[in-house]
Amino acid sequence: MRRRGRVTVSAFRQHRGHAFRTSSRLALALAFLFAAGCATTSGADPWEKSNRKVFAFNEGLDRYVLEPVAKSWDWVVPELVQTGIRNIFDHANRPLVMMHNLLQGKPYDASVDLVRFTANTIFGLGGLIDVASMDGMARNEEDWGQTLGVWGVPEGNYVMLPLFGPSTVRQTVGLAADSFSAPYSYYIPIWGTVVTTGTRLLNARAFYLEEIQQSREDAFDYYLFVRDAYLQNLASKLNDSTELESEDDDDLYYFDDEETDSGKGDRDRGL
Repeated sequence: MRRRGRVTVSAFRQHRGHAFRTSSRLALALAFLFAAGCATTSGADPWEKSNRKVFAFNEGLDRYVLEPVAKSWDWVVPELVQTGIRNIFDHANRPLVMMHNLLQGKPYDASVDLVRFTANTIFGLGGLIDVASMDGMARNEEDWGQTLGVWGVPEGNYVMLPLFGPSTVRQTVGLAADSFSAPYSYYIPIWGTVVTTGTRLLNARAFYLEEIQQSREDAFDYYLFVRDAYLQNLASKLNDSTELESEDDDDLYYFDDEETDSGKGDRDRGL
């Protein structure tokens, strides 16, 4: 038993060391990207030519892989279960949202996050049921990209990321920071991370099957539609203003399943 315990600790330390080295390299690479992007006007799209190529790649991947699988998921998995999965992922992210509200100097919003997390943990079966939203409690959404924006970091150029979708230089740096700031990311094995991330993406994509199809048909230039909607919503979140009424149009591409009350009615408000 002791020998097995030592092996476990050693493996854990190796995993942490690997994660630290990986994050350091990623942070260094993003620093160069960040420096290049922040030298230009906020929200500009000087990389449009390459962005459109990445966008076409993402669209092809979505149309021929993700969308068909999401349709099967939507047909097999009951709506009630999909809502529960979405609630659980939102619940797991709530402590980080509370942390960002504190970092942004918003103690009241942080207290709301704490109450929401506590209520859903105790009365919502560990976050499976969103009783806080049922009771009309606000659901704040914050991340490292927004926190950096509040701290005065320039937005940088608009960039279309492979697989991840629309972003800006600042949000890309924030995305990398988000992936390493969650404490549980250092304890869950890689295969567990892949499974949970895949489940979250697939479940989120299933929420917007009809909306994405409709937006593709209606938009004269879907690339411009996605870009403009994303940047508008990003500015709205940074200013803590009211969310866009058009179902957070950036979600029609980005699948940011943590934020809106849209998608198949109000089912994400609870079970």
